[in-house]
Amino acid sequence: DQEIDRAFENAGQSLMVDDRDPAGHCAMGRALWLRGRQDQSIVELEQAIDLSPNFALGHYALSFVHSLVGNPQAAIKSSDHARLLSPFDPLLFAMFGARALALVRLKRFDEAAEWGAKAATRPNAHAHILAIAAYCLALAGRHEEARAHMAAIHKTLPRYRFDDFLTAMQFAPEGAALFREGAKRIGG
Repeated sequence: DQEIDRAFENAGQSLMVDDRDPAGHCAMGRALWLRGRQDQSIVELEQAIDLSPNFALGHYALSFVHSLVGNPQAAIKSSDHARLLSPFDPLLFAMFGARALALVRLKRFDEAAEWGAKAATRPNAHAHILAIAAYCLALAGRHEEARAHMAAIHKTLPRYRFDDFLTAMQFAPEGAALFREGAKRIGG
């Protein structure tokens, strides 16, 4: 909670210095998301890309929030646009992951599995990205691949569980239920 408050305060200070800075609005959007204020988060993230239409990080951040709690179609569009703007971005794993999350919410599990698996192979992919891959693959019926991703997570984080994933993602209820089903299918 202290770190979330600090992120919110720093984003606010950034906007006081320059309220036309897209990075400040992006930071505020992320901080608001962390505080559970998703609607306000989306407004700030949209402001960031209105100020700078070529701001790939802003498009990705908007995609991420939409993929969890907003409009999954908008999430896909924003993810695709972020990748178009920055095809070699170090956060490419996250852009792929946001697309996979949105596809699950649309119940397009085979596509979600492909994007989740692609996200997991990118440099810098962390445990939550591997979990996205695992749960998407499980929902698509690709259980062995899904278990392999969970095993990779457990090599570095042996206590990682679905609740860790759920806490980090802050899904809308229907998204949480879908991913919970994926976790059940692979025992994790």
